[in-house]
Amino acid sequence: MEIKDYLKNSLPEMKAALARLVRIPSVSGEKEGEYPFGAQCGRVLEEFLKICGENGFKNDNYDYYAGSADFLDNTVPELGILAHLDVVPVTEKDWSVPPYDVTEKDGRLYGRGCMDDKGAVIASLYAMKAVRECGFSLKRNVRLIVGCSEETGSELDIEEYTKRAEMPKAVFTPDAEFPIITTEKGMLRFTFGGEFECGLIESIEGGTVVNAVPSEVKAVLKGEVSLPQEEGIFNTFDNGKTIIVCKGKSAHASTPEQGINAFTKLFEYLMKAELPESDRSILKALLSLFPAGETNAKSMGLDVTDVSGSTTCVFSIIDYKVGKLVCKADMRFPVSLTKAQAEEKIKSAVNKNGLEFISITGSEPHSVDPDSEFVKTLLKVYTDVTGKEGYCKAIGGGTYVHGIEGGVAFGMEVEGQDNHIHGADEWISIDTLLTSAEIFAKAIIEYCC
Repeated sequence: MEIKDYLKNSLPEMKAALARLVRIPSVSGEKEGEYPFGAQCGRVLEEFLKICGENGFKNDNYDYYAGSADFLDNTVPELGILAHLDVVPVTEKDWSVPPYDVTEKDGRLYGRGCMDDKGAVIASLYAMKAVRECGFSLKRNVRLIVGCSEETGSELDIEEYTKRAEMPKAVFTPDAEFPIITTEKGMLRFTFGGEFECGLIESIEGGTVVNAVPSEVKAVLKGEVSLPQEEGIFNTFDNGKTIIVCKGKSAHASTPEQGINAFTKLFEYLMKAELPESDRSILKALLSLFPAGETNAKSMGLDVTDVSGSTTCVFSIIDYKVGKLVCKADMRFPVSLTKAQAEEKIKSAVNKNGLEFISITGSEPHSVDPDSEFVKTLLKVYTDVTGKEGYCKAIGGGTYVHGIEGGVAFGMEVEGQDNHIHGADEWISIDTLLTSAEIFAKAIIEYCC
């Protein structure tokens, strides 16, 4: 039987297996007993391993950090498929269907994790099953590896897996988009601030997460301050204080040009008011580091563009009160820069503007040779199955393989589709589930036969 026909006939099984995983609200959390990421992540891993066993695959549990299914017994895997079983939380009132179940409507499967990433786990597992049941004999072993803390960004699941087992030499993750992502910018998240005694500014607070353009910020000024009217800025006087709420537009930190930073909009607005020099000094320092409308880190001397794209930088969290300022920012930098070079420039710029540098974390850029055997194999399979020309992408975000040498992102999102990942009514189309499984199956055959 052809791979495509086998998968089509297996669709009822695939949907049932997916539902078993979706029903477990596996939001990665604190350690509970033997479960390093909480009991629900432990439960979903156990359910995955049970499904693997029912389908005839040797499976392993790596102390509940991760699990795996192997095509060949007692053989070192040379191809790895890396997916994850943890999901982001839900706000149930925003969903039109039960978030922790699979609801089928109009050719789509709705439920938390249907696309990210439980659907990818099932597509990958049934790709392996299709290869076996359709009679293909592999010379190289393929291992499906599933982690339980991808959504936290900690990469602890992969770190612990590699202490217990070897990572295959070729790895792809279906936790991103087609055709293939071979280049990912480096990332830095830094904290800065200082002590500033202001005359009128009592507090400034805004931002919720470090990796997004802030859409709102609130400032409180002592007394009644005369301020101009401006679109998106709302002023009230209450209990002897002037309260200002400034609205911007949110965007992901990898594409900040699509947003409007509420912080810098507020700072420019406040500079129009009659404020003491002590207040103006903090605003000037922040605007010198992050001028309104600037998203390329030019003011830090890091405006660099190469084949992987341009530097982006977002001032994303601010907390000023009782004279103490603490801020956070997110930077994505291209492959022609190193983490050390970017760190040095950031520290210098922060200090130069009279601010205190506090801390920094991050990772180097990740890049894989687009002419490698592995990449060319995946691109060929993608084109053969879809009829679309395959090509390599560079992105500002990081994928699940960012820290894995030679790793690439391969599926499952389709360009132009909004699957509501991390949002309400997350979905995957049945066509995407089946087509992705077919692509993965044929990639296994091409690479492992």
